[in-house]
Amino acid sequence: MGEAFLGSNPEDMQDLITKINQAVDQIHQAVNGLDSKATSVQWNGPDANNFKHTEWPQHKQNLNKVADDLHQVGQTVQKQRQQQIDTSGH
Repeated sequence: MGEAFLGSNPEDMQDLITKINQAVDQIHQAVNGLDSKATSVQWNGPDANNFKHTEWPQHKQNLNKVADDLHQVGQTVQKQRQQQIDTSGH
C-alpha cells in the first residue's frame, strides 16, 4: 500500500487562487454594470424609489461582501500555498 498524500499541490492551489480572483473580478464587474444601470434607469414612483434607495443598495452591499469574502479566501489559500512551498521545497 502506498504512502498517503499529505499536504497540497502548489500548482493546483495556484489554479484555485486564479479562479477565485477571476470570480472576485467578475462579481465587481457585474456590480458596477448593474449599479450604473440601476441608478440611471428611467423609472419613477414609490417602487422605483424603494428599489433605487433601499433594495439595490442593500443587494449591492451584499454582493460586494461576497466579493470581499472570496478575496479573503484567496488570500488564505495563497498563504497555505506558500507554507506548502516553504515546507516541501517545491
